[in-house]
Amino acid sequence: MKRTIFTFAGRALALPAILILLTILPWETCCAAEPVTVCILDSGCGEDDAEGESFLGDPDDLTDSIGHGTRICSLVRSGAPEAKVIMLKCFESQDTVNEEAIISALHAAVDTYHADVINMSWTLADKSDALHEAILHASDQGAVLVACTGNLSLSTGLGTVAYPAAWDEVIGVAGVDLNDAGEPQTSLWYLYGEAVDFCARSDCGDDKGSSYAAARVSGLIAAALSNGAEPSRIVEHLAENVQDMGDPGYDERFGWGYLETEP
Repeated sequence: MKRTIFTFAGRALALPAILILLTILPWETCCAAEPVTVCILDSGCGEDDAEGESFLGDPDDLTDSIGHGTRICSLVRSGAPEAKVIMLKCFESQDTVNEEAIISALHAAVDTYHADVINMSWTLADKSDALHEAILHASDQGAVLVACTGNLSLSTGLGTVAYPAAWDEVIGVAGVDLNDAGEPQTSLWYLYGEAVDFCARSDCGDDKGSSYAAARVSGLIAAALSNGAEPSRIVEHLAENVQDMGDPGYDERFGWGYLETEP
């Protein structure tokens, strides 16, 4: 378990976390001076108004040949329409991750774009000291880092510890499905374990995966920051407004619980 700072007396009401986060903040802090910036490290963005740069060659080439980054951008924007969304293109295939490009993008996210939130909807099965140093740098600059905890596959079997989600500086988000009644439920599709801090809905059109759960939580966090939430307390804010699932309190399947990201 990554964090042990929370206790729960019972199961939370399944109210949308975004509504609670926005209503508990003092009135005088409800408007941030500058738009919150969310940097997305992904495969590019096909939206006409996409901003950012590529770390794979031509810095102006944000084309998204696999569509993954475009879907992530759309989910973040839907959760935080006032946020400034920046695409930092680091890979062009979900089968290969360019660590050097990712490290460069993490530094640019905080040093150039002054990111408030960094979304990483991808996983690595092995630790990397160089990548962790970049994560630490971004965290030290005050960015809230969010990553998915991964999906079950031939290369990521049961028990796989997913990075960067497993590092303490990163909020790890697992995916869950919704049943016919709209209630969250577990699935063998998703990886679980010590990397999981929270879980969220993980569908996106005809596709699904923990990538989309992480994007929804990044949007939720960006919206809360836009309304005056303190970055240093964002994990506590989230943990106070979850729907507890599984074993009471923390468990490695649902983390501290389910975050309802739809208002």
